[in-house]
Amino acid sequence: MAGRYRLTDLAGTGGMGRVWRAYDELLDRTVAVKEVLRPGLSPGDEAEAHRLTVREARSAARLDHPNVVRVFDVVWTPGRSWIVMEFVPGRSLHEVIAQDGPVAHAEAARIGRALLAALSAAHAAGVLHHDVKPRNVLLAPDGRVVLTDFGIATIGTDPTGTLVGTPAFLAPERAGRGVAGPATDLWSLGATLYATVEGRPPFDRPTPAGTLLAAQIDEPDPPHRPGPVHEVIAGLLTRDPVARWTAARARDGLEAVLRHPTGAPPRREVIRFVAGAAAVPVSPAPAARKRPGLLTGWPVIIGTAVAGIGMLVASAVLLLA
Repeated sequence: MAGRYRLTDLAGTGGMGRVWRAYDELLDRTVAVKEVLRPGLSPGDEAEAHRLTVREARSAARLDHPNVVRVFDVVWTPGRSWIVMEFVPGRSLHEVIAQDGPVAHAEAARIGRALLAALSAAHAAGVLHHDVKPRNVLLAPDGRVVLTDFGIATIGTDPTGTLVGTPAFLAPERAGRGVAGPATDLWSLGATLYATVEGRPPFDRPTPAGTLLAAQIDEPDPPHRPGPVHEVIAGLLTRDPVARWTAARARDGLEAVLRHPTGAPPRREVIRFVAGAAAVPVSPAPAARKRPGLLTGWPVIIGTAVAGIGMLVASAVLLLA
C-alpha cells in the first residue's frame, strides 16, 4: 500500500472498517493501518468519505498524549482510504472483558483515570470523541492505556451530519436531542467503566432501540459486582448533563479508589497510653463523641486509680530497698 506499507494480518474489524497490522518498509517499523470501508458510494459521496477520513486523522494527529493513539499518515485512492497509526500490542478492553471476565475495581479505576486524561487532552484541543467504548480502549502489556478510533470525532462545531455511535454507550442527550459536548464523552466513559466492572453495559437490552430508550427513562441495571468505582459510575451516568460529574470530580473519585481499593478509607486512630494499662485506641475527635454516662465511666476511673496505686506501691518498694 502506497509503496511502503505491507499489510501482514487482520487485527480487528468494526462498523467503520477494519484494522491491519502492517510493516512500514521505509521507516522499518510495525504500524496499524485502519482501512476505512464505505462501499458503493457515488463520486460525490466518495469525496465526502475522503473528507471524513482526513478529519479523523486530523482529530487524532493534533493530540500529543500518551493515552491517545498516534497517527502517522493518511493514504487515499478512489474508493479506498487508510489511516496509518501507531501499533499498540495487547488486547482491547472489550477482548479482556470477553475473555477474562469483569475487571477488578482497582484496575478499572486505573484504566478510567487514563481514559479521563486522554479525554481531557482531547476536549482541551476542541475534539470530541463521540464513541468511547471498550472496543476503542487498548491495553498494552506494559500497562499503558490507549484511547483509539476517532472515526466519528468532531473538531469544534463540525458536525458528522448523522447520528453515529454505539447505542449501549451513547449519552441520552445526544441520542434524544442531538446535543454533544464534553459531558457526552463522560457519559460514555461511565458506561464503559460499568461494562468494565460488570461485564455488560448499564442498559443491556435485546435491541438497539430498547437500549436507547432505557438510557432515556431507566436507571442503570443494579450491579452484580458492587464496589467503590460504582460511585464514580453513578456520577458519570447522571442523566442531566449539567449535573453530571465533571472530569475533575471523576478523577478525584478514581484516585480515591486507587488509594483505598477495598472501599472507604480506614478511620485514623490515636493511641492513648494509660499508666499501668494496655494501649487504648480512641477516635481522633473525642469531643465530637457522646460523653460516657456515670456508670459507663466508672470502669475507666477504677482502672486508672488501680494503676496509680500500683505505681505508688512500686515506688515505695524501691525506696525501702
